[in-house]
Amino acid sequence: MRSVLRYSILTSLFLFIGFAVFAQEKQFQRKLDSLKAADNLADWIYDRIDYATTRTPTNLNFLLTTQPWRKAKTEDEHYALLSLLNTKGYYQLLAGNILGSIGSYESAYSYYQKNKIASYEIVEYTLKPLSNNYTRLGDYERALYLQQIAINFLIQVKDSPENIASVYSNMAISYRAMGKLNEAENSVNKGLKLANPPTQAYIMLNNILADIFVDKGDYLAAAKLIESNLLKQKNSNNPYWLMGTYTTAGTAYYGLKNAEKANYYINQALQIVAKNFKGSRLREQANIYTLRGKVKLMQNQPLLAIADFRKTLSILKVVGSTGNPIVSKIYGENKLIEVFEQMANSYLALNKPNEAFNYIKLALFSADKIRNEFVDNQTKERLQADFKHLTEKAINLAYERYLLTKNKDILHGILELAEHSKARTLFDQIKQNQQSLIANQKDSLFMRKQTIERAIIYNEKQELENKNQKKNTNTDSLKFYLALVNKQIKQKYNQFNFEDKINIKKLLTNLPKGRVIEYFVGKKSIYVIDIKEGKLNEVFKLDNSPSILATVKDFTSSYFQNGPSEMLNTPKKFHQTSYRIYQQLLAKINLKKGEKVIIIPDEVLGYLSFDGLITNGNYKSSIATWPFLIKYNTITYAFSLQTLSLNKVRSSTKEFTGLFINHQKNNNKPLKAVQAEAEAIKKQLNGNFFFNDEVDTKRFNVAFEESTVLHIGTHAYLSGKNQQPTLDFDKEQLFLFELAAKKHAPALVVLSACRTADGLLANGEGIISLSRGFNALGTPATIAGLWNVNDIAASVISSSLYKHILAGKSGGEALHHAKIDWLNETHSSDALYLPYYWDSLVYMGSDQQIELKPATNWRLIAGIGIGLIALCGLYFILKKKFS
Repeated sequence: MRSVLRYSILTSLFLFIGFAVFAQEKQFQRKLDSLKAADNLADWIYDRIDYATTRTPTNLNFLLTTQPWRKAKTEDEHYALLSLLNTKGYYQLLAGNILGSIGSYESAYSYYQKNKIASYEIVEYTLKPLSNNYTRLGDYERALYLQQIAINFLIQVKDSPENIASVYSNMAISYRAMGKLNEAENSVNKGLKLANPPTQAYIMLNNILADIFVDKGDYLAAAKLIESNLLKQKNSNNPYWLMGTYTTAGTAYYGLKNAEKANYYINQALQIVAKNFKGSRLREQANIYTLRGKVKLMQNQPLLAIADFRKTLSILKVVGSTGNPIVSKIYGENKLIEVFEQMANSYLALNKPNEAFNYIKLALFSADKIRNEFVDNQTKERLQADFKHLTEKAINLAYERYLLTKNKDILHGILELAEHSKARTLFDQIKQNQQSLIANQKDSLFMRKQTIERAIIYNEKQELENKNQKKNTNTDSLKFYLALVNKQIKQKYNQFNFEDKINIKKLLTNLPKGRVIEYFVGKKSIYVIDIKEGKLNEVFKLDNSPSILATVKDFTSSYFQNGPSEMLNTPKKFHQTSYRIYQQLLAKINLKKGEKVIIIPDEVLGYLSFDGLITNGNYKSSIATWPFLIKYNTITYAFSLQTLSLNKVRSSTKEFTGLFINHQKNNNKPLKAVQAEAEAIKKQLNGNFFFNDEVDTKRFNVAFEESTVLHIGTHAYLSGKNQQPTLDFDKEQLFLFELAAKKHAPALVVLSACRTADGLLANGEGIISLSRGFNALGTPATIAGLWNVNDIAASVISSSLYKHILAGKSGGEALHHAKIDWLNETHSSDALYLPYYWDSLVYMGSDQQIELKPATNWRLIAGIGIGLIALCGLYFILKKKFS
């Protein structure tokens, strides 16, 4: 009876509470309707914000669905709308939705820029949190741009030094995350000049300085600084900053391998969390538990470490009821990537490689989620480099499993991982350009995008040509807004939301006949992936990666990039080193004579031309007899399997266009080699030939769209501090960033110029070269120079190339035979058989048949004409004689 009575009382209580809540919500809705009827937009917004944010837990969905029924008209209404957008950003961040948070803050900043609400504290409520969000996801360029805007704004309005110092602390965090520790320390020092102890900014700046010391490996200095910082916070009433200081102290002592002190400070931080931040500051909580797990792992307690890492995963809301991660819940977040990697380390410590492999894959999956949010190529390239070590871990685990099981399905996983580590930004560029060409270009978004891109190109060109001595700060602003426009395009047009999900079996099926050798270069090991006739044959592991890379780097620098003198002076040493590299990189693969080979290089291997490698260690003084690899195999190159499969010929003409600069700047004296090259090609091909003043960017753009083969014979070099690939058109320069996608692209671009396949090496992405730039525009293949070409050799080989194309050879085969022709010729000096002279030009991309029109043989036509006239004359004479 009592239990029934208790049940009735509880039921009545719940019903009463339910009715009370219902009545309260109904009353609130009537108030909102009243405000709307009175057209009181500002109060309507504020009431909805208060209602959402004062409820426990926060009614985030109610907040996110708050959409005004009309546009703001007064400053108060603009202010309210800005507050709404920023509040959405703040609470989404607290809930762990960093991407949603970024979107709301971006909308707030765009709204502010459009409406200029002078009274609004844009730095505190928008610029700082938005830039911090960018930093969390690795988009440091945009973070730094906003932070500099914030500093300039605060200085202009004469804000307090304390507020300016806090922005310098954020800037230091961005630089630190980029690995630019000197710039980070410089930003800290600027902030410290403005902040006084024991203000929050002063404490934060010293915490960041301690983190910088940790990154530099100076853990002792970090510990001393953070201990001093803690003394200054004895009477602090700000639990957030104290929690941060304790966390940094724990990190410093973790670096010092002092588990006892590390655990002490970590637990102090957790006590503050328990007292002040239940259900909030989720990222900070996750960071603390991950740090504690790392300490446990250092103490060789992997099971305890896993318990802490699972706590992190629970806080970040990516696990189910069993405590295991659910793939559909995983999002892009650096904290997630770190904890997945640490879970893998824990399972390795428990000798459970399969579980470790699965967690590394989850880390890479989360990294991809971050990467897919960004459109800036520089940011994507850096992310590729930052996470390549994860790929190496995963490949190593997969390879160890393969050695145990000999299950060849595992090799497909290794190839998939290797493909994910190279040329993905190039793949995105190709896909982006392909989609842009078929998109609705009349859409105002595309028109705005084009306008911004043109302005960026103009500014960057002015800077590189020294027409603008100071860096145009407007360029950073333009890049920021270009990123926002590109994001809007992705939101509006679904076809731009592509992800490079790799279908290895499909890629293998579509490969051309022959062999593909793909390299993955890690810090510890190099993996050689052997694909034969579309089937994954074998994977080989080379354990001495640092030694091999050092040898290759020294080899390409000494013997090729610094000129021919070293090769001329020490041919035997060159021969020995070349053979050693051949043995290291190719000896395990049983190449058959005459076999076509596609090389997909990685890192510094991209600077190496394999054609000139020595295949036999028996040295002979006669260079002409050396056993170069080119004598046995046809070698072409690709950036990746994915990029190889994308570009097909988009030109239906058989047109050849040659652009030649045959004199140096300010010197009308002809460059004989370029002149000879043009004349030799003219004898073979029917096409359009332009020289000197006829060659400019306008002519180039027309030729690019109308030609099957575009041949460019001029100087090329790397410009500026970023080593920007550059073509010299004498009176003007064409930079890589100026190249734009067009509806038609040549089947082949021949860059008969120095270092057109050279450029800065982006680890995990490849060499950023002119050759790569043309590939991004839709050109299936290029022939380009890896080092400063020898003019005479390049001229002879280029003209010989077209002879073989006209004879029906594919582009790659034609270049192969052109080089062989050089080696088979008799030269005035035996030194001219050295690879420096004939091996600079490499074929990069899809090896396809190319149709061109042969040159008209006017002598033959004239001879035939004279013969016909003679026959006609003879006919009439005979006819008259016998009539």
